[in-house]
Amino acid sequence: MKPQKLLALESLRGIAALSVAFYHFTIGSHFNNQFTYNSWIMVDFFFVLSGFVIALNYIDRITDLKDLVVFQKKRFLRLYPLHLLMLLVFVGIEFSKYIAEIKYNMVAYKPAFSGNNLSALLANLTLLQNWTFPNLTFNYPSWSISAEFYTYAIFGSIILFTKGKRMIMSIVLVICTIIFALLLDKYGMNSTNNTSGPLRCLYSFSIGAIIYFIYELFNKKSFISSSIPSIIMLLLSIVIIINFGAKDSEYLVFIPLLFGTTILVVVLTNLNQGVNRVLSNKALVYLGTISYGIYMIHAAVWWVFSQVLRFVFKFKSTSSGAAAGDIHVPNIFLADLISIFGLLIVLGLAHLSYKYIETRFNKLRAKI
Repeated sequence: MKPQKLLALESLRGIAALSVAFYHFTIGSHFNNQFTYNSWIMVDFFFVLSGFVIALNYIDRITDLKDLVVFQKKRFLRLYPLHLLMLLVFVGIEFSKYIAEIKYNMVAYKPAFSGNNLSALLANLTLLQNWTFPNLTFNYPSWSISAEFYTYAIFGSIILFTKGKRMIMSIVLVICTIIFALLLDKYGMNSTNNTSGPLRCLYSFSIGAIIYFIYELFNKKSFISSSIPSIIMLLLSIVIIINFGAKDSEYLVFIPLLFGTTILVVVLTNLNQGVNRVLSNKALVYLGTISYGIYMIHAAVWWVFSQVLRFVFKFKSTSSGAAAGDIHVPNIFLADLISIFGLLIVLGLAHLSYKYIETRFNKLRAKI
């Protein structure tokens, strides 16, 4: 059975991936604005969207343990190949840092193999890094892949436990969502460590699944005959991210609920409406198609760019946790050009990743 795709959601996934990419590359360009400063929260949009899409495609296909194993194998083949490749790239980066330290006395903000050690490598190899490590390691965006992979197994188990009965499953997910929200309110959403990271994924993924059940109540029919509700929700999401998406905001736990509502309104809007015609544009849809590559590859590209800007062009920089660091480019238009050039490289590599890696393993997934 071929997975169902809603083109508008595919485009939104691509836009979200770009916003996360720019969140990790702060050099003083026009792309570094209040929206991208707070775009770390867009990872939760991915989680909500995943909950919706996984429920859409698998809710009636997991009926026994064998189905659950097949489901998890498919998710593994979707996530792991590119994750492994980028993990090896970051291992190579650690060796390059070590050589630079020994031969040229060039020391990175995080010395070679200090945080990215053997234990972190083993955790990344088993996709357990976000469940076991308090800090981000190696390809730092992959923390969400770690959280999501095991969330799939938990969700699949809930389907088996409830025997796919919508009412029981809805009650279980609503109870879980409330519990996760209370825990996130206590521990905070502003960290991606082994407390908040898995909770963020479980919480937002559950919201996405619940949104799918509501979509089913409308018989999956797009009955909204105007673009206005979708436009309002999309603009409201942007406004809320700009004004309440900071990591110290007390309203963060409500933002995934807004994401879920936005997704619901979009999928209930007629396909012939303007908003869906725009979001179904081939270029935007393809951006969503390669969004996993954008998400997984951009950190390595930004690291290379940061080193060139720092050591070759001598721009000042500051440490930025696990990220590449903030670079101070004095001319905003020069910063724009650098950002666009970097983005083109990210998009090009994401295209190659999709064509030569993801597509190949997608064919393998289809045979399972």
